[in-house]
Amino acid sequence: MPFVSVVIPAKNAEATLPETLESLCAQSFRDFEVVLVNDGSTDGTAAVAAAFAERLSLRVVTHEASKGVAESINDGLRAGDSEFVARLDADDLAAPQRLERQLSFLRSRPGVDVCGSHMQIFSVEDGQRVDRHVLAHPTESAEIRTALLQRCAISHPSVLCRRSTFERFGFYDPRFDFAEDYELWCRASLLGAQFANLPEVLTHYRKHAGQVSSQKAQLQYERDIAIKARYMAAMLQGENPGLLPQFIALQTQFRSRDIALTVLQQCGPAMTRLARAVPHSDEYARIVTGSLMRHLR
Repeated sequence: MPFVSVVIPAKNAEATLPETLESLCAQSFRDFEVVLVNDGSTDGTAAVAAAFAERLSLRVVTHEASKGVAESINDGLRAGDSEFVARLDADDLAAPQRLERQLSFLRSRPGVDVCGSHMQIFSVEDGQRVDRHVLAHPTESAEIRTALLQRCAISHPSVLCRRSTFERFGFYDPRFDFAEDYELWCRASLLGAQFANLPEVLTHYRKHAGQVSSQKAQLQYERDIAIKARYMAAMLQGENPGLLPQFIALQTQFRSRDIALTVLQQCGPAMTRLARAVPHSDEYARIVTGSLMRHLR
């Protein structure tokens, strides 16, 4: 039984999957398998996977018709049997030391369930790679769990976690496709999960027009707000947070300062009460201050 299963959902990924799998061939830690879920692809994704069969311990789960990202990852989880699970998308890259560094961290910190890392954002323009910026998240659990009020503070393609995480907190919810990771981290946080992010770039995230985040932006925003509302309500002992999820969401843009002031007046009491419930007051203060400056300046 391999120590780590790397679960990769792939749909029509023949253009980027070879580079993704090459990055796994270069891993310094070798006791892992790749579980590739071919989600109804109509291109050469299956042929690309077959070409790596002799270089990687690779098993392929095939969906004749697309089931979506959440169901694909869930099927990949069910197909593996390793103690640890890593996530990677079919257009992203793992740094050579990624599995080794994250596995070493989790083995030294038995109380941590989920380990992410910083991500280098890049694109390919005219055949040349262009590095854009590093996406950095908080590193300690209390800060991460508070940051989840505003954003997905664990980058999904960077994650390595214990298989027991899914046994304890459940699998991905297909009703939240396009935000399935955010929903899972918030749900797990409320049930006591502990998180960490390593402060180094261990995953390289490709930006391109064909991504879910580009194609389904409005649906992703709506599900993001629903997840925030549920997470806040749980922290507020069932109280409705009103428009607070919209006010602190990074994607929200109010048409005028007057509208933002009206929304703030409505959600201000919930914002104040939430300050007494969060696990990391400084991170919450940063979220609130940033939201006020963004909407009211």
